[in-house]
Amino acid sequence: MKLYLSYFLFLITLFITISCSKIEVASPIEFQKQLLSGTGTFQNTKHIWQLDSTQLNGVIVPLSFSGKNFKKTFNYDGGYSDTDNNNGVWEINTINKLKQTFISNASLIQDSITYDIVYINSVQLKLSKKISNGQVAIYTFKIVN
Repeated sequence: MKLYLSYFLFLITLFITISCSKIEVASPIEFQKQLLSGTGTFQNTKHIWQLDSTQLNGVIVPLSFSGKNFKKTFNYDGGYSDTDNNNGVWEINTINKLKQTFISNASLIQDSITYDIVYINSVQLKLSKKISNGQVAIYTFKIVN
């Protein structure tokens, strides 16, 4: 009987410990940030995304050689760089809105672009933006790290 009572008390204690432990769930914005740039933990402090395809008003635009090799790097700490030697910062303050502020290497002028995040998961990123003539450009990236 003592043995059963000991097992019973052990199970009750285990159940209470497990049920009282807190699990932090990331907000949708924080989750998008982690998908874009990593979690900030060991060896997960940045993600590199390579351009995979481009569409203009739903029509696929063939990528040039440099387009096929274009990469964006998003650091967990908010830093941004790309293979065109642009550097700056990124932020997601609203769900599905990515803002990049950078200094263009070609003109040395600070600029910012806000994209709509059409889709993001651990291996694919799809960004959309309206360009100056009212057309919609969609850029699809694949993760390379």
